[in-house]
Amino acid sequence: MYRLLLLGLPLCLLLAPDRPEETQAAKPAPAVAGQDPLPEADPVRFLEKCLERYEQGGIKGYSAIFHKQERIGGKLQPSEAIELFVREQPHSVLMRWLKGQRKANAALYVEGENNNMMLANPAGLAGKLVKVVSRDPEGEDAKQSGRYSIKEAGLKNALLRSLKSWKTAKENGALRVEYLGVRKVSEAGDRPCYTLRRTYLKPEDDGVREVTLYIDKDTWMQVGSVIKGEEGKLIGEYFFRDIRLNPPFKADQFQASALTQ
Repeated sequence: MYRLLLLGLPLCLLLAPDRPEETQAAKPAPAVAGQDPLPEADPVRFLEKCLERYEQGGIKGYSAIFHKQERIGGKLQPSEAIELFVREQPHSVLMRWLKGQRKANAALYVEGENNNMMLANPAGLAGKLVKVVSRDPEGEDAKQSGRYSIKEAGLKNALLRSLKSWKTAKENGALRVEYLGVRKVSEAGDRPCYTLRRTYLKPEDDGVREVTLYIDKDTWMQVGSVIKGEEGKLIGEYFFRDIRLNPPFKADQFQASALTQ
């Protein structure tokens, strides 16, 4: 029911403008004057290294404040702020809405538990009558509530989505990326981030024409992404801040009781 995503990076990759997008391939990015160069000139290889660093970093879980705003069904929804808890094994996600809740005050998904269903504490009057309900994490309610399901939430999944999309575009000769240098991103807690912007000659799913990624300069985690369509129309933006790695989770952190605490 809740699609998050997450996404962020800087890279100055300008691909030959005289070739059509379908036949272009990513070229090494020159350093931007006055800016730190991207650690890896090839943006796809850089994302691969970001993933390798995450997987080798001994990260068992984390907490964060997750911000998102999305256009669903053609309508831009209110901004949401969510207290997010993620455990890597088994993949577990607990979300508590701090602002902008619509269908739920909190939601929980634990891979392999609860019949692989999402548990939620409904928002409004429904939540006062029924404390916990079970829903298909990829069902119709979920599709109406976010672009990504709760199963896809988190820092690693956001990076995996970006890597998969960019790698496919590169293989098809259609990857166009510009490195915008290191920028301090207020939505990510003023973290300095490598900033990468990908543009499309032809719109993709949901009319996407531009994606900007923000990769934390120190941790190499994708802490933000902004997705836009025609004429710069916002499709979705996702930011993580106040990230705490390997926090001491409560014994019932990923149990149904956590939904109403």
